Amino acid sequence: MIKEIEGYVSDLPKGCITETDIYTDKGALLCPRMTIIDEAMLENLSNYKGRIHAVVSYTPELIVVEDETPMPDADRSVIFEESFKKYAEETLSSLFLDVDNVEYLTSGMNEVGQEIFQIIDKSKDLFINLANLKVSDEYTYKHSVDVGTMAAILAKASGESKQFVHDITISGLLHDIGKEKIPREVLNKPSKLSVNEFELVKTHPVHGYRLLMNSNDVTEEMRQGILNHHENLDGTGYPRGLEADQIGKMGQILAIVDVYDALVTKRTYKEAKTPSQAIEIMFTMSNKFNMTYFRHFLSVINAFPNGSKVMLSTGEKAVVMKQNKSYPLRPVIKVIKSGQVINLASDPSFLSTVIMDSVS
Repeated sequence: MIKEIEGYVSDLPKGCITETDIYTDKGALLCPRMTIIDEAMLENLSNYKGRIHAVVSYTPELIVVEDETPMPDADRSVIFEESFKKYAEETLSSLFLDVDNVEYLTSGMNEVGQEIFQIIDKSKDLFINLANLKVSDEYTYKHSVDVGTMAAILAKASGESKQFVHDITISGLLHDIGKEKIPREVLNKPSKLSVNEFELVKTHPVHGYRLLMNSNDVTEEMRQGILNHHENLDGTGYPRGLEADQIGKMGQILAIVDVYDALVTKRTYKEAKTPSQAIEIMFTMSNKFNMTYFRHFLSVINAFPNGSKVMLSTGEKAVVMKQNKSYPLRPVIKVIKSGQVINLASDPSFLSTVIMDSVS
């Protein structure tokens, strides 16, 4: 039997033979034709999470189903390939050396942003798992790419135009550029900031806006997003205490993803929260966010990725099988010991059961 596959490595039938070369979505050869896709080959190919096109041949009766137990859905969150991660880290490290060279800075950020935009624009599934996006251990570069990428995913999931998604990607990459004007000893202080030090840090959106004020590569809407990414809908944000629509769409989206990334990232002065802890904290801040965008954010964030193991409040361990959109803390799970599959979002018998933490 000949079968054409548009999907993922996990869709390749075990024991099939490839009739065509299989390439990654970047054009790299993943698997040559006339390869037998046995268990060992599937394991070798499993590190690639992008989409594939393949033509394979196989004899259905020879395909042995070893276990009919339901398997977790593939983790289909947006993924950066290693080649892009290396390119992004090298480019950003160069750009941040001289932020006063605005033309060089914005041109380079546009190139990185265009790459991210194209990856997201081609992505059928819009899910966020930051472990798949990490480009660097260096906080400034990681945070810039995290925020730019998550902002683009959230904007696309919210139905914004392609131009808006493109622009907010770059705005996200540049959102904290004003911090380059704040002394390092203040930004990296391992203890609590003094009142004066915090007031100094709160000026970074203004520095960012002024730095980019005359750039032809950055629109006024993008600059306003950078200026307003710490503003809150209830007027308690900074630097200007704006409210609601005064903040603008870009500022409102950037505020959500910036808070999430800050919460889940370890710094010298704080430990990282888990994704589930971060989401719980953000629920308490809901009066500060645009709720339409926040609901879309909840629909794309992966607090517990498919295939990950978790500990339940019942003391049992389970495997995450499938995401429930808009309910990231209550996915479909399979209890390891009993094999029972439970939809934590809709099964009334398990409304009191919660996921306590991820486990190895």
